[in-house]
Parts: sequence; C-alpha cells; structure tokens
Amino acid sequence: MKMLPKSLSKLHLLSVIICICCWSCGQDDSFLSALESPEVVLQQSTIDTIVYAKVDNYQIPIYLSIPKGCDHQNYPAVVVMHGSDGMWINHDPASGKMSGQNNEWRELFDQNCIIGAFVDSYSGRGVSTRTGKWATAPDNFKISSQFIRPKDAYAMLEVLKKLKLSDGSNLVRPKDVGLLGFSDGASAVASTLYDTDSTPNDWEWTQSFDGKEYNSSSGVLPPVEKPKSGFAGGVFYYGGSGGYNYWGASPCGDYAQEGNIYQPYAPILYQIPEDGYLSANTLCLFELLKDRGASVELNIYEGVGHGFDFDDNNQSSIARMNALKWFKNTLNINE
Repeated sequence: MKMLPKSLSKLHLLSVIICICCWSCGQDDSFLSALESPEVVLQQSTIDTIVYAKVDNYQIPIYLSIPKGCDHQNYPAVVVMHGSDGMWINHDPASGKMSGQNNEWRELFDQNCIIGAFVDSYSGRGVSTRTGKWATAPDNFKISSQFIRPKDAYAMLEVLKKLKLSDGSNLVRPKDVGLLGFSDGASAVASTLYDTDSTPNDWEWTQSFDGKEYNSSSGVLPPVEKPKSGFAGGVFYYGGSGGYNYWGASPCGDYAQEGNIYQPYAPILYQIPEDGYLSANTLCLFELLKDRGASVELNIYEGVGHGFDFDDNNQSSIARMNALKWFKNTLNINE
C-alpha cells in the first residue's frame, strides 16, 4: 500500500469531517447546510469514499476519489456526470463499485493528481437508467439534464469547496474545479455552464417531446442560476445540444442565430465522434458559439460513434489525452 502524501497526512486516516450541502429551491435559491459535520469513513487502502449531498430532498451519492502519492498542499478537482446507463457496475449502487469507464477515469485523475467527484444523479431519485419512461416527458423531468442534474453538479462544487484539512486549509482549490460529462451527462455539463445572465427578459422555459410542448405548469423548470464563483470549464463527450428545444431554436435551424439563446459562462471542450447520432446538433451549436465569441474548442474523432469512450480503441486514448491536457491548462495543473 502506498503511503499517504504529506499533505493528506493531515487528514484523519479513517475519517474526515466535511459539510454536505443541498440545493434549495426556496425563495432565495441558495445553498443550505443539510447535515452538521457528518463523519465520512475512508478505506485505508484507497482513501476513496462515498458521500451524499441532499438535493431537493433526495440523497445524491457521490463517489469521491482523492489521489495518492501526490505531495500537494491542495488539489484541482473534476466533477463527473455519468451517461444514460448510470454510474455503477451492474446498475447496483449498493455495491459501491463504479462501472469500468468511471473507474478508468478515476485512475487517470489519480495519476494526474486530480480529485474526482463522480455524481450519481439517478439512484437517489429511484432511477437506474435513462430508458423507457425516463427518456421522455413528463417522467424525464425528474432527472432532466437541463434543469435537474446541474443542481447535483453545483451541490458537489460546494462540497468540494468545503473539504478541509485538519489545519483548516482547503483540500480543493476553489477556482480550479472542472466538469466532465458523457452523453446525457455531457448535456448536463453544458446546462450547468449556461450563463443565466444572458437569458432574455421575456424568455419562457419550455421543452418539446414527440411534438408536444411542455411548460412550467407541466414541470419544466428554469435553469440553475449561475453562482458568483462557478466551474472553471467543462469537457463535453458526445452529448446532444438541442435540449428538447429548451434553449429555443434548433442550433442547426435557419433561426439559430436569433432564436437559440444558449451561451456558456466558462470554456467548453467538445469531444465529438464523426459518426455519433447526436453529433450534428452539437457541431452546429459549436459553430454558433464560436461565431458569438464563446470560449469553445472542438475535437472530432473519425471512425467512431456515440459512446466511443467506452471502447478500447486509439480514438478513445487520444481523446482522453486531449481532455487531460485541456484540464491541465484550464485547472492550472502543473506538469
């Protein structure tokens, strides 16, 4: 077993005291304390653990990985938003074991001295996968990547900011926290980074499923308000960018420039497969954002389709290297 790094020796070996936060949909839309200094038990062999954030009265599990063998005083972090298949191996959160893709990213973070926070948006809400009724309205609203899952991301951001060492110093550098998402989780990344200050005054939030429009009376909510200090940026893997018309006109349509309001407040790296079935509208949105002067970058991977990060191929390896390089620049990670 590796020895704990010097900076982490300040942590209790078996437990660490943190403050778990919740996203409150009350009058002030602020973060409120959900639990008073809960004790989180760590495994000696990995010092990984599972914590919970209370979001809209749901207990949202978060797999927290702290890198080993790094002589750092504090760390950058990446919040990971899973895809439609969920986060756990065999869809079993009770196992405490993440699926292969998530474990591989945990290892990459560990190798690069990055704290990983893998957020399970489904199981705490009684959902295992985004299939069947969970893929369409109105049930989809319970796990919406446009207006629900960003709450989970921001709750985790607050948890990371409150992680302390025994001397009172921060474990995570507050300004160096990024987002990473796959498929439905990528759509959640984009929604989390939406600049709510750019919303037109007369805008009405609606979504369209199978030709039917839903509004606030149907359960469609406005996006989470941009905080004063949000995420440093996000990496978007093969997600959709239409949002069921949540952001207005299709990014590929004739009225996209005037009718699509999506605008991020932080940089985004788009990792898009050439043959992905969701790639077209994301490529259109990228061009739209580029024309508007947004801080966006694009990598296109030939010969692969949706979900290529799961596959053992050269494109997946190159994409992961590109993502890590981008995080190193965006999160001020020293070589």
